[in-house]
Amino acid sequence: MNSSNKENIKKEEIEKTTDEEKTTDEEKTADEEKSADEEKTIDEEKTADEEKSADEEKKKPERFVFNCTKCGECCEKWTEIPIYLKDLERWINDGSLNYVLPFLQMREEPPFNVKIVIQRPSIEGDDPNPSGCPLYDYENKICNLYSSLPIHCDAYPLGFNGEKFFLVDRECPGIGKGTMTKELLLQMRDKAKNHNNSQILSSSILPILNSLIMANMYKRSQEAMDALSEEDRKKLEEMLSKEKEKEDSVSSEDSKKEDSVSSEDGKKEDSVSSEDGKKEDSVSSEDGKKEDSVSSEDGKKEDSTSSKE
Repeated sequence: MNSSNKENIKKEEIEKTTDEEKTTDEEKTADEEKSADEEKTIDEEKTADEEKSADEEKKKPERFVFNCTKCGECCEKWTEIPIYLKDLERWINDGSLNYVLPFLQMREEPPFNVKIVIQRPSIEGDDPNPSGCPLYDYENKICNLYSSLPIHCDAYPLGFNGEKFFLVDRECPGIGKGTMTKELLLQMRDKAKNHNNSQILSSSILPILNSLIMANMYKRSQEAMDALSEEDRKKLEEMLSKEKEKEDSVSSEDSKKEDSVSSEDGKKEDSVSSEDGKKEDSVSSEDGKKEDSVSSEDGKKEDSTSSKE
């Protein structure tokens, strides 16, 4: 084998080795690209899963956490507290009714709704307990009936409408405070359901009770009128007539006072208008005189100038 053949063989071997190395590099690059694509796919899938998980977290209802801070904000701002038949039954049994009774009122709301509420009586002058609820001790910041709270207060701030739970007051300072165990959450839900059931029961029964009471009162009043002698009936009619005359007289006096005030206000306005008119006329008259005086003086000056000329 001559030297030329050896060189060719050696060149071929070098080219073969170079091709093999190039192929290896290309395969390595392809593997790296494939690996990078796989990692990118995994990252994209991971990101998609994280976004999906975040969306699912957002869709989940907000976790209810509540612990009463006894701040008294709700007690101070409520002007009346709804009371239900279950409240009255409980207070009769535990002896609390006598304490609550002076603050109970029955309200009729057309057309057929009747409700019982706790409302503080009106007090003239300085009120030592200016809070909205009469059961709340404003000075010591505590409810005087805390051991047997009205159902409305006991369920606060969680409500239930028969289908789902909701927050009655999102501004309550106790929301988000402390921790909420499963047992406490179930207790709060039971109280909210009890509130809803008590409301439905009272709304159904109270109008009927109110109608029966009013009918009974009318019947007794009629029986009492029928039992009166002719003389007593005349006296009663005279008393009622005098009371009506007093009411009419008071109403008439109030009306006269209003008319008098309106008349005085009208006179004042007319007087002010008249004075303003006089002032305007006086000013106009003075302005007119000044203008006439100026015109007269200007005329005299012109005549004097013409005469001299």
